[in-house]
Amino acid sequence: MSINKFTIFPAIHIRNGVVVRFTKGDIDHPIVFHTDPVACAQQWIDQGAIWLQVINLDAAFDEDATNNWSLIKKMADLDVNIQFGGGIRSMDDVHWAMKIGIKRVIIGTAAIEEPQLMADAIVAYGSDSIILGIDADEAGEVKIHGWKAGGSVQATSLAIQMRHFGVTTAILTSIHLDGSMTGVDLEASIALSQVSGLNIIVGGGIGSLADVSDCYNNAGITGVIVGKALYTGNLELKKALRASTKRDSFESNLNQWKKEQNTTWAKFSYELVENNLKKHIPVDSPPLRILDAGGGNGVDSLALARMNHQIDLVDTSQQMLDDANVTAALSGASGRIQTHALDILSLGKKFPEPEFDIVLCHNVIQFVDDPEPVLDMMLKMLHPGGFLSLITANQYSSAYQAAFLESDLDKAYDSLDQTIQYSSTFKMEMQEFRANELSEILQDKGCEIENHYGIRCMYNYWGTNEEKNDFEVNEKLRKLEFELSNREPYKHTARLFQLIARKQ
Repeated sequence: MSINKFTIFPAIHIRNGVVVRFTKGDIDHPIVFHTDPVACAQQWIDQGAIWLQVINLDAAFDEDATNNWSLIKKMADLDVNIQFGGGIRSMDDVHWAMKIGIKRVIIGTAAIEEPQLMADAIVAYGSDSIILGIDADEAGEVKIHGWKAGGSVQATSLAIQMRHFGVTTAILTSIHLDGSMTGVDLEASIALSQVSGLNIIVGGGIGSLADVSDCYNNAGITGVIVGKALYTGNLELKKALRASTKRDSFESNLNQWKKEQNTTWAKFSYELVENNLKKHIPVDSPPLRILDAGGGNGVDSLALARMNHQIDLVDTSQQMLDDANVTAALSGASGRIQTHALDILSLGKKFPEPEFDIVLCHNVIQFVDDPEPVLDMMLKMLHPGGFLSLITANQYSSAYQAAFLESDLDKAYDSLDQTIQYSSTFKMEMQEFRANELSEILQDKGCEIENHYGIRCMYNYWGTNEEKNDFEVNEKLRKLEFELSNREPYKHTARLFQLIARKQ
């Protein structure tokens, strides 16, 4: 039952039988977002939620907790895990919650006033089932009794103390940001995790998918509480869940990806891409600043680092970046590659001004929901006159893939009008595009398309892997591929395509 992956918790805060949210701790002016908490819970379940955070505000305010008990029992019967808090003041409260099916109990006020309760609850139910709730103001002081009183303790001190009682996870809610949708106090959450050794779930301020992405790319941050942004439509739960699970898919399939990178066809693909890039970089070019966005373990950018260019390698997976750092060190290029664990949606915060001569966006946009915001961000990073190298899966190749590689003519027929395919490497859906489609989008954004290359025009469709591994056969295929890569009409059926778009 332990949460090992980053988790998004839709928040259902119940006050007098309805779902409410506050803004920046203003408990006197609640906003009602749903009149049926059970239906509200089912709404988030239907959109893919695995966990919900349910808070009984009546109990938190030391009022009649029984007002919402029947609703909470009904929610506990739903097909979802519930993290529950609000007014947990005794072991009887903990026992009641566990008895009705609550998976995790949050203890906040009582952790300060009756710290032994925390220790007793962990002994009874384990550290996975009992977590610490810290509601703190901008100065880091903990507030208790539904934010109505000061706890006379700092968040850091409380977290360290509770660590000694066996606590492993805490929710840090920044009261001054709660309901504001202006972004989270990520620095405070990271610092609290580092000092206390606790896993931190971030609460307060989430307003966009980028805010969620900022959180899940930091060690020690294991989840976010999202409330108002979901209820107002600023954030779509399905998109947020997909984004957070993609990193897990990339990391869990890293070994498979590295295995594929060592195949003959993959090594040739990297060589072909490098060859294409060199056509657009003068031989006597001074060192350039290059952004490899979503670059994984950096194989594409490593070749450019060897050419003495400076690389900023960005990826959502720290495991991928760790692998890139090892490879760069072994290649003697570590001084020219700087890695950043970021989601591409957060790139604008890291690099707010145009500062790159080249941006690589290789095999990335097929895994995003909407390519246009990503392309806008990539182009914003470029100096005028710089170029974007864009590589992605080619929709025109799907029918050939199904027919020749899988001998499935029905699938080949069905794929003619399908843009969504399945990535067997990363075990997730991906979107395929046409080169002319993306070329038109980039031209509309003020770019000149310098070239369109095909990557593996013949390689995927001819022969067996055993034949391709034969040295003489492979040399013939390489010669053919280098020729077809820039030839009409062959490049249009390649498995991947590469566009070079120059920013005007």
